[in-house]
Amino acid sequence: MPKNIQTLSKVNARKQSFCINRYNSTLFAYKDHAYHVFKPKQKSLSKTVVNTIISDYEIMLSHYSRVFVVRIELHPNTYSADNKVIKQFLKQLTTFLSGEYQSKVIYHCAREQDTSELEHYHLELMISAHKTNYPERILSLVKAMWEMHTSGTVAYVDNPFCIVYRGNKTSLKQAIYRSSYLAKEHTKELNGKACGFLRNKLKSAKNFDPTTDLMLVDPDITFMKNRREQAFKIAQAAKPAPSAQIGKLIKYGWFNTLSHAQQLKECIASRTTNLNHLLVQRAQRTVLTSC
Repeated sequence: MPKNIQTLSKVNARKQSFCINRYNSTLFAYKDHAYHVFKPKQKSLSKTVVNTIISDYEIMLSHYSRVFVVRIELHPNTYSADNKVIKQFLKQLTTFLSGEYQSKVIYHCAREQDTSELEHYHLELMISAHKTNYPERILSLVKAMWEMHTSGTVAYVDNPFCIVYRGNKTSLKQAIYRSSYLAKEHTKELNGKACGFLRNKLKSAKNFDPTTDLMLVDPDITFMKNRREQAFKIAQAAKPAPSAQIGKLIKYGWFNTLSHAQQLKECIASRTTNLNHLLVQRAQRTVLTSC
């Protein structure tokens, strides 16, 4: 569970990445494909909410080829029996972010209450990744607006953001899994008449075809991605065995990634043009820095 953190600098701390496995996940069918979703230890997920969440990924990806998803936890200072306060806040927040980033915004918000006398909210925001790709500013804005609106507090979750790409199912794996946590039925028993899941509705782009799932899984994109990966593996296998390279954990990301040097090599290997001069420049900078 996320820990209550008072300063945004705490978000910078590197955390252990999670691993999706058969013990903490299950498969959920959506259109023509299956996706890993969160597997609660108690009760289950609301299928309706999971469908809604994945559908909203489709809608956002119909507008933008890259979508930025960020998470934060909100704690009010007084109990609300009807979600009136959080609804007003989310409306103001969405309007502000839409204007600030000139982007459409979708939010998902889950209300939970377990042993505490007060409820808390898990908030997820989707925004164009063409406008932003790091979470500090958005999280600061959410924190400031929440404190001003409710005098409440926020908690920054571990690894609070990711970027998903249109038609690239691999990029959606971690995102949909994390988002599906908001659909769990446990800890919503004390909500009473207050709805346990809130979201805003956004129309899809005019060229979106709801009978397909090309926004989530595009065969051409998958084919090209696999071909680049195989070409890179073949190129790496032909080289002398390098010293041990350990993937580094992104400060905020929802998954582990390769080192910057390894990412650069992979990008160069996957391009049709010759970019080897970048490696030479990088090596020269390294030599100068070490002098």
